[in-house]
Amino acid sequence: MASNRMQRVEETLRRGIADALLFGAISDPRLQGVNFSVTGVKVDTELTLARVFVDLLSPDRDRATVLAGLRSAASAVRRELQGRVQLRRIPDLRFEFDESIQRGLRIETILSEIATPPAAPKLGSAGGEDDEGGDGDGD
Repeated sequence: MASNRMQRVEETLRRGIADALLFGAISDPRLQGVNFSVTGVKVDTELTLARVFVDLLSPDRDRATVLAGLRSAASAVRRELQGRVQLRRIPDLRFEFDESIQRGLRIETILSEIATPPAAPKLGSAGGEDDEGGDGDGD
């Protein structure tokens, strides 16, 4: 089945890219000392383009700078992959930040707020003294 094959290709690329970034000869100064994780790879049906999803684990680093470094290093990572993975064709790499983790955390926060409703306001006495003006105009 083609989808199983694509999943194997994507996982092979994910592991290869992670290894290339961790152990390869990537010397971009924007990536020095930066911790990130390759969370997934999605390859188009022609195997010409791979979208590489990364999560930045160094919160003190500027996301735009790291992404620029990864995009600049894409051709070097691709060359590293040629010796690391058993694929006939290595697709072009396009690095993107994986927003699903942040999105999941936001959803989890919202769900926890819904699960613990705010305290209900205390109602006044049965006569509703606070709600009505009560001194009457006398009509």
